Amino acid sequence: MLRLSIVLLFLVAFFTGVNYSQQENETVVHVQSWKFKSLPTGDEAVAFREMLKRQSEVLNQDPRTVRSYVLRHFWGADSRDLVMISEFKNVQDMFSLYEDMDALMEKAFSADQMKKDQEMWDKYVGHHADEIYGLVEGTKK
Repeated sequence: MLRLSIVLLFLVAFFTGVNYSQQENETVVHVQSWKFKSLPTGDEAVAFREMLKRQSEVLNQDPRTVRSYVLRHFWGADSRDLVMISEFKNVQDMFSLYEDMDALMEKAFSADQMKKDQEMWDKYVGHHADEIYGLVEGTKK
């Protein structure tokens, strides 16, 4: 039992003790997990999908974003999942982009469009969680 505890302590120290300055220059992936309160249907489902596409275009056109995409539930117990994944070359690019996000959205969309999108988002989307991951070197294709 003591041997297992030592191994676990080593693994925790190894993976959490990584020098932050090293992580600043490594790939960073931001994962936002959302749960639908209810699923949009009909015209609202089309409008919701278009909203996600428009917002993704803003992220993907910015040079600080390596790639960004949205995932919808495909298989499993909870069909309410909506996951947004954004990849950046480093943590500075991620924080810099998010500091500019409101201005980027305001430039891309009218105030009326942003209000409609926010109302639709609030109507359908509830629970939210954020995780930021660093790439484990040597594991990317």
